[in-house]
Amino acid sequence: MRRLRHLVNLFGEVTRYSLINRVWWPVPLIGTLLLLGLVVVVGQASAPFIYTLF
Repeated sequence: MRRLRHLVNLFGEVTRYSLINRVWWPVPLIGTLLLLGLVVVVGQASAPFIYTLF
């Protein structure tokens, strides 16, 4: 739970930094990292199902 809270705080700080300084390069970077994390989590969840087919 502590790790999740830290990640939410980090995301909020990056968002505030981007808005205050009008720096937009972190937005696609964070989006790409979140998408990659989602792919990893979904891939791990479906792997046991695929292995049982073979």
